Amino acid sequence: MDLIAERSSVGIGTLYRNFASRAELVEEVTVSTLQEILDASTAAEARLNEEHDAWTEYLEILVGLNIGALSEALGAALPLTLSDRVLGIQRECARAVSRVLDLAKRHELVREDLNGVELVTAIGAATRPLPRAFRDQAPHLQSRLVQLMLDGFKPHAMMASA
Repeated sequence: MDLIAERSSVGIGTLYRNFASRAELVEEVTVSTLQEILDASTAAEARLNEEHDAWTEYLEILVGLNIGALSEALGAALPLTLSDRVLGIQRECARAVSRVLDLAKRHELVREDLNGVELVTAIGAATRPLPRAFRDQAPHLQSRLVQLMLDGFKPHAMMASA
């Protein structure tokens, strides 16, 4: 909670006045992140038929959300049973990601065998924080791994592995 308050540039008292418990804060951060994914998906879906660079921009937004770092930080704090609020936006988000992915496939911007769960999971895995030793020895390693993953989504990657 101290770290969240610090990164939010608010005092711990302000944080506790707005969120009665850690569970409440975790739910709010989860919903907020899912909403950002949903908003990015909606925007990409609206633009993708006319602007194929919308796919690349969409991926950049998803990577920029640091889903992996967030899921690692929140994973232990999430309750075993998610609230209806979280489940509702999670389902909506999954449908929106799938629609964007279907459009990208139709325009041959992404490999045919990629599904929405794989897309989000791969981005999450690639954006998980690296151990300090890796960060210290190879400061650009994470961005390189993200780029390799994004390249693997491209349609030509499937042909190369066949």
